[in-house]
Amino acid sequence: MPGGNDSLATATIVSDPTKSWAIYSELHEGGEAHYYRFDIVEGQKIRLSLLKSTSPEEGDFLPGFVLMGSKLTSKGTLPSYVEMPEGAGSIVIEGKTPARGTYEAFSPSAFYRLGDLDLNAPSSGTYYIAIYEDSRGGHYGLAIGDRESFTLSEWVLAPLSFVAIYQWGGQSLPVVLTPAAIVLLIGVTFLVLRRRFSGAPRTPFQWAGALAGLLFVASGVTVICQMIFALRIAPAASEAIVTSVLGLAPIVMGVLAAQFAVRGPANARTRVSLVILGFLALFAWAGFLVGPMIAILCAVLPNPKERLQSATKARV
Repeated sequence: MPGGNDSLATATIVSDPTKSWAIYSELHEGGEAHYYRFDIVEGQKIRLSLLKSTSPEEGDFLPGFVLMGSKLTSKGTLPSYVEMPEGAGSIVIEGKTPARGTYEAFSPSAFYRLGDLDLNAPSSGTYYIAIYEDSRGGHYGLAIGDRESFTLSEWVLAPLSFVAIYQWGGQSLPVVLTPAAIVLLIGVTFLVLRRRFSGAPRTPFQWAGALAGLLFVASGVTVICQMIFALRIAPAASEAIVTSVLGLAPIVMGVLAAQFAVRGPANARTRVSLVILGFLALFAWAGFLVGPMIAILCAVLPNPKERLQSATKARV
């Protein structure tokens, strides 16, 4: 989510245009343009898609984009307020609202695809992309490249990006977090009310494991709710199967984490199981990053109940 790229001189740099990127941003007013630049080798694929959010408030927001670079054969009419590199050609793609939205299974979310451009770079060098809209501002997305590749940090931190994407799509942060908040509230209330009965968490170890489990479940419920919200706009049966797996996996992990911590003995085997579950949850986008950290922390948390039982056996 870049910013400050409202001129050629301050264009956001895309480090590898063959890798699949999704850039989310906002034009604040009509007659404004945002710029991106990348270096590419002759013959490499240039693949661009322009998106916009499905928010009803931005129904009349219809941006377009321009690809600019040397040896490009100019097509279309370049808006007068869009800067152009000296000696470059330009290909103008005017945005067109499709009949239906596109569903994204991994986020999960929905968007409108306004225009695409797919060509081989005619020469090596620097190319520029300008996103523009004549009459008003709004939220747009720019997809670049088609080679799926993730660094470790990009994969693990994806849940934070998803929250930002939901806000880009028109949801407020409280709305995004409401399903998770409800799960946590109901879960903690249930555990507190069970304190008078056996099987309820009582030690720091047990409470940490139970809280990690609740966070896993909360993240899974959030995914399912976002899927339902997006499918109302962009129906997609096959892609929904992928999202369902991404939503159900954290819920299963949450149930296992709670059972390990509350019902099982806090021995080495249980602690190792929670650590493994925590690392798996990181890569399954479960628990909003906090849940996996708590599960891993269970490896070193004390369990006074276990120590008391050991001391009693030793005295006997």
